[in-house]
Amino acid sequence: MSTLTPEEPVPAAPISRVAGQGKHLVITAEQTRQSLVTAATVTRVWQASPSVRCLTLAVHDPRVSFKGGQWVDLFIPGLEIVGGFSMCSPPHQLAQEGTLDLGVKYSKWPPALWVHEECKVGSEVHIRVGGDFHYPPSPLPQKGGDRGVSLPPYPLLLVGGGVGVNPLASMLFQIHSLHRLGVPAGGEVEGALPEGTKGAMLYSARTYEEILYKEELNKVAEEMSNFRVSYFTTREAPPNPSLAIHGRITASTLSQAVSSLSASHPPLCYLCGPPCMSEDVSRHLQDAGVPRERILYEKWW
Repeated sequence: MSTLTPEEPVPAAPISRVAGQGKHLVITAEQTRQSLVTAATVTRVWQASPSVRCLTLAVHDPRVSFKGGQWVDLFIPGLEIVGGFSMCSPPHQLAQEGTLDLGVKYSKWPPALWVHEECKVGSEVHIRVGGDFHYPPSPLPQKGGDRGVSLPPYPLLLVGGGVGVNPLASMLFQIHSLHRLGVPAGGEVEGALPEGTKGAMLYSARTYEEILYKEELNKVAEEMSNFRVSYFTTREAPPNPSLAIHGRITASTLSQAVSSLSASHPPLCYLCGPPCMSEDVSRHLQDAGVPRERILYEKWW
């Protein structure tokens, strides 16, 4: 099963601004979307934290692919509003197993509420991949021509807040998967960190219990000596001992991260979290010497 037919229960023209279709489609209307819409079946559902529920989707069409950091339009039978959720799994998982994972924070927004209260193993949905926030980034356009220019192998800094860690986790888990397989950067499979390049993730959540994917992220830090993962809790002190720090990601934290990663180039930075957090982090990174064009962030929160 692949692209839509008129009989299938999914909106035929989902990129319109008509009332009821929801904020996701409006906010992301100018972003890149694949033309392929396909059916998917829920094969697993689990609680990743007190407020975040995850689901695994078995994707019916093998032509579907995505880059770490992208999202899906989620078409749910019986709902007019189209959901939009970032993958938290690596593209390698879809390529090898035909599945992808979504992490959805509880809210009264109908698509999120459906995930938390109605979604179960065997539920059928339709999905379409989209988004311009991904690693590696799209090649920069070349002046006077149509061909793009690939970015140099900059160090990589990922900064996430709350469920905003999802696209960053997808990027990092892809980097880790390809590292374990020995896949070099620049090959046919995208998402590897160039050899010798440093990276770091700074991840903030309200409480230690709300830090998502701790086991998987800790494994990345253990197996990749060139990549550091740090957690921060803003409302409650974390248990002792733990890898988390009680407090926010501050200007000093970011300055130290930039200094530790920078060799000949400041890092390429990906930010995803509440808008006020992303704005503050972007400003602090620029104060630390990171050029504005090297700071990428997901803006559809």
